[in-house]
Amino acid sequence: MVQLADIQRQAEQLSPEDREGLVAYLLHGLSGIPLGPDDLEVARREEEMDAGAVKPISHAEFLSQVGRANR
Repeated sequence: MVQLADIQRQAEQLSPEDREGLVAYLLHGLSGIPLGPDDLEVARREEEMDAGAVKPISHAEFLSQVGRANR
């Protein structure tokens, strides 16, 4: 039987792209994990933007704010 520690060591050897693919694969296999906002959340956020309660930002600004610029 494969041990978790062995899998972790092997995962550390993967390229960043392969690690991202592995994470996506593992998350897809879990039940109950939200993969994004539901329709109600999207509608609520659209209402906030339409009402001027929040200011939309560009995708580039978002990436910069979460520390993932230039990916």
